[in-house]
Amino acid sequence: MTKKRKPGRRVRYWHGLGLCLDPFSVRRIETAQMRGHAVRADASPECREYVYASRSREVALAFSVLGGGNAVCEIRPGSLAAEVDPDFPTLGVRFRGPVTAVSVEVVEGAALPNARQIIKALAADYLWSDSTPQYFEDGYLRAPPLSRSRGYVDDDFRWLGRWWPWHFLFPSDNGSEMVLDEQGQPYLMFPPNYPGLNGRPRIPAGSLESAWTRPGFYPNHMDWLRRHRQRVQAGGAMALAEIRLPWEW
Repeated sequence: MTKKRKPGRRVRYWHGLGLCLDPFSVRRIETAQMRGHAVRADASPECREYVYASRSREVALAFSVLGGGNAVCEIRPGSLAAEVDPDFPTLGVRFRGPVTAVSVEVVEGAALPNARQIIKALAADYLWSDSTPQYFEDGYLRAPPLSRSRGYVDDDFRWLGRWWPWHFLFPSDNGSEMVLDEQGQPYLMFPPNYPGLNGRPRIPAGSLESAWTRPGFYPNHMDWLRRHRQRVQAGGAMALAEIRLPWEW
């Protein structure tokens, strides 16, 4: 007697809706090209032809928050083949054409992931420009290639805490590096042999582990930097005095 083969378990896919005024009305997810939407400047033109998704609800929700949203939907691609997302090959897939939304979940504010949780969810595919991982397995940031070329080492970034959102680390032309927290508060660190330190610490002894823990908040990093510069320009010496130096805390 021949045994019947059990049907394979259906693969489930989730899509992060991003900014969406009426998520419960969503029945179909269309490509950016179909919607007439532009894509980010550094994206390849072909990405307009795809809908992006993940086999992980957590990953889809992370992308939703990055896009200014708070909802995910389970999708069914029908006959469309799942292709590897070239930007997130471990975590993401994409479908060339529209897909059907079979359910929508809106996540309330307090239950949304914070910036550190978003980074943790996506860290498997975050690589520096030299293709090295951006994070250690325990969540600490690895020194970026530019920082390493200036003499920084991995331990110099541990004060940022686990899963620090790398977008909010800004290298300066003079070798110093600035980070901004979710309040816009700036902190500085310096490379070895930086002139003028006169024996003072170049790396803060404190920790920013509690920064970037506000649920659902992950602003555009360039907007955040622009806001900081505008505040410094408008505030002059008083604004500069608010920048936290390593030996001050």
